[in-house]
Amino acid sequence: MTLIRPLLLLAFASVALLQGCATSKHDVAKTDAGQVSVCTKCYEQIRKARSTGGPRGGLATNRTISTHMCEDCKNEMTIYEKDGVMMVRCATCAPEGADCDRCMPKK
Repeated sequence: MTLIRPLLLLAFASVALLQGCATSKHDVAKTDAGQVSVCTKCYEQIRKARSTGGPRGGLATNRTISTHMCEDCKNEMTIYEKDGVMMVRCATCAPEGADCDRCMPKK
């Protein structure tokens, strides 16, 4: 009897989860203040840098992580670390530099 109650709870939770995913319409989150829209190619490079060479743990450093000549922007894009925060600078998308965590792809 004690095993039946957790199994029923798990079954109800599974059904509720599946119903939530059953709809095909997914809304895109609205842009928050301070977010920066970057082109798709620049965003791909940011994602790649996050997965391979993101900010190091420990001491805050300033270093270049990668550079990329963007086909869409026709400019060089640099991903760098500034005081332990991964940043991006692109003459078209983020000329002043922007926190990579605040970047989102343009639609």
